[in-house]
Amino acid sequence: MWHESQELLEQFVGTELQDTTDSLGDEQRRELWQLFVAIHDTWGSDAARPEEMDSRWREFIHEKCVHSPSYLPVYRLACRLFGQLRRVHGAQMYDYLFFDPEVSADPLTELYRVKKLVVDEFIRVYVSSGGFRAYGGKNYGGFVSGSRFRSQRPYRTFEGKQ
Repeated sequence: MWHESQELLEQFVGTELQDTTDSLGDEQRRELWQLFVAIHDTWGSDAARPEEMDSRWREFIHEKCVHSPSYLPVYRLACRLFGQLRRVHGAQMYDYLFFDPEVSADPLTELYRVKKLVVDEFIRVYVSSGGFRAYGGKNYGGFVSGSRFRSQRPYRTFEGKQ
């Protein structure tokens, strides 16, 4: 799955080093966050609230934008497409993105790229950032809950030897 996404990203943005000093605007970040919250609203529960995942999500977005190949052009495309889809599908936009087979039907479309590189990846980030708790998970292997943007207490704490 990772190789497919990496290959798709390289086809979209190329493999040459990119200027990674640019960043998402606040409105674009909000648009992407709305997608993340919609994932929670669709599959989550009170056991895993998106606010508790915010710091890990912001760290993920930051890392995806500052390293080459940067996801910045993909995220910008996603924001543009989400605006168009919202005008067409209204409140059902996320249902369309998550469940309509048409979205993944043609690998040559921008919508397919956004589905694979943004929507599907955000779903994986949701599950690995704490969404596993929505399915009854208590101690996901390797989950330490740390980020430089941390806004919650750690899921597990490290207690050094005395």
